[in-house]
Amino acid sequence: MIGSMPRTSRRVRSGLGALIAAGFAAASSAAADELAPLPSHPEGVPWPTEAWAEAPLPGDIDRTVFDGAVADLFETTGRGGQRDTRALLVVHGGRLVYERYADGFGRETRFQSWSMAKSITNAFVGMLVGDGRLELDAPAPVEAWHGDGDPRSAITLRHLMQMRSGLDNGDGFGAEDMTMSFVSRLLFGEGSSAPAAYATDVGLAHPVGEHWAYSTGTSVLVAAIAGRAVGGGRHGTLDFLRTRLFDRLGMKSAQPEFAASGEFIGGAFMHASARDWARFGYLYLRDGVWEGERVLPEGWVDFSRTRGPAANNGIHGAHFWLNLAPGPDQWTPLPGAPETTFIAEGAMFQMIAIVPTMDLVAVRLGESQGVDHMELRAELARLLTAFPETMRSTHASAAGEDPR
Repeated sequence: MIGSMPRTSRRVRSGLGALIAAGFAAASSAAADELAPLPSHPEGVPWPTEAWAEAPLPGDIDRTVFDGAVADLFETTGRGGQRDTRALLVVHGGRLVYERYADGFGRETRFQSWSMAKSITNAFVGMLVGDGRLELDAPAPVEAWHGDGDPRSAITLRHLMQMRSGLDNGDGFGAEDMTMSFVSRLLFGEGSSAPAAYATDVGLAHPVGEHWAYSTGTSVLVAAIAGRAVGGGRHGTLDFLRTRLFDRLGMKSAQPEFAASGEFIGGAFMHASARDWARFGYLYLRDGVWEGERVLPEGWVDFSRTRGPAANNGIHGAHFWLNLAPGPDQWTPLPGAPETTFIAEGAMFQMIAIVPTMDLVAVRLGESQGVDHMELRAELARLLTAFPETMRSTHASAAGEDPR
């Protein structure tokens, strides 16, 4: 449906919607009114279900800054002499205003998500919470954790979504030998045939709810919980994701991967075209609404972009990253870009940047070696700053607060 939808910041919610949103936000570290409003879909612009409406770059952007950032993003070469940046898209005001691919890649290319799949898992869980089939604050439905005296029985789905469960299944990027890190063993080693079971069968490294640790294993575990709530094994999960998410958004290229055990590998290994990744980001820019109908429950996007309350966390919400002041051993995802930005990010610098105060979604896909990608982060942030902010940020105080 073409038309304007109401803005959905928590400040304008009332009745049942406000209660739902407040429930999602319970125990969060940022006040509800610190979140920037999510902009409405513009009048007269068709939803991109069938095709993206296209337009030239806006006349009020800084073209010198934009063109320089694009040139730098596409300059670096990686393995085999290929460009590190394979695809770059910008959606502004509901229209695709910029699209570029490296040689050998194009609109039909499916790009690997790596950890952007975690944000697909966020949507998977959100829909089931909206259905009433999962509860954020109930004990996580993992049978192995509910024996007599097992401290893991205190873990809730909220803890898992915010990666503060305390489980000893963090990715282990500090390992001397990365081939022996937990994430490597989970995805490529002894855990790869049944990764959810592998991620489940660990003890606690920290008290439940108190410590943030980035964990692909947690995302795999969450996806398995969601899959069991749906039922039907691999086929049930795939049908649910296609019917409730991919088909509704027009993400025709989207293809999740499944482990030999039948579970969706919800921490990595999603494949989709750049335009379809932009559709996914646009769903979150529009507060989980598509063509006038709710895909995600009211309040879910705000929950996803609210910082999880752990002493060592400054930049992680619920399977989305936040462009805020980092905690210890973290870094700001896009330094210099608006602090209202929230992000789906994957290894080798796959990124969907969602900027409510610019009414913008940017997608960068490629294969860049390394861990922190500080130069690429700076260039993508520079590209974003070429656009004016269309609404005032209300998140400034959160961006500068002490994350501890």
